[in-house]
Amino acid sequence: MARSWSEGARAAIDAYPWENPSDKVRAVRETELVSFGEAVEVEDLPLAVRRWVAKAGRPRHVWRGESWKEAVGGFEKAVLEQVLAKAKGNVSAAARLLKTTPRVISYKANKYGVMKKWDSSIK
Repeated sequence: MARSWSEGARAAIDAYPWENPSDKVRAVRETELVSFGEAVEVEDLPLAVRRWVAKAGRPRHVWRGESWKEAVGGFEKAVLEQVLAKAKGNVSAAARLLKTTPRVISYKANKYGVMKKWDSSIK
């Protein structure tokens, strides 16, 4: 049974330098069997992949053949999610961290559906 994957987990499993494609297939199957959440997260990945991610830094976005606009949108969404989490949903604090205006953060977050997570803290 196929499970859903978080963006970070999918990016990490795709970016990991697999020696053999069958190793990746096996790792995906095993990870889906042992993970317990709604979606597979980076913490559910095999130890070698988690160590590689910790050393190399978590891949933010992996190009999968989408258009330039879609690729940039994926990157912007990933950055906004991280910065808003760090700012605990505070748009002004997120804007300061990204050296932009709260209006830009609000616009982009609404555009990518990121604000839904933080609606209760914005009101």
